[in-house]
Amino acid sequence: MKRRIGPFREDTLYEGDALALMPQVPDGAVDLIVTDPPFAIDFKAQRLNYNRTGSNVLEGYHEIPKEEYGEFTRRWMAEAARVLSPKGSMYIFSGWNRLRDILEGIDTAGFTTINHLIWKYQFGVCTKKKYVTSHYHIL
Repeated sequence: MKRRIGPFREDTLYEGDALALMPQVPDGAVDLIVTDPPFAIDFKAQRLNYNRTGSNVLEGYHEIPKEEYGEFTRRWMAEAARVLSPKGSMYIFSGWNRLRDILEGIDTAGFTTINHLIWKYQFGVCTKKKYVTSHYHIL
């Protein structure tokens, strides 16, 4: 069953799958987009590397295969460009591994990057086979 959203009012927060919800949003109706898309880390294969168990993964988490990530990114960014108001802002959280796809998606959608923030944190995921990543990119 497809979830319907709206009517659109000021100061309303909508949360969900961008590709399912954004087609219902009128052009230029959104002032702020904050998004944390999947990182395409093949989570099932990397679970031991990241010291994670299935019960710790949030319900609704949806992984994107690496080979589909560029197209996935271009699709949701095209919708974001359509719904974002001319004076709106967007913040994209990204890990380092798919950063190239995110940056290319930004360019393809016609966005202008104002800042590239680094969020450094002390609680990096414990890994057994690689260095700990303890930062996110925010574009």
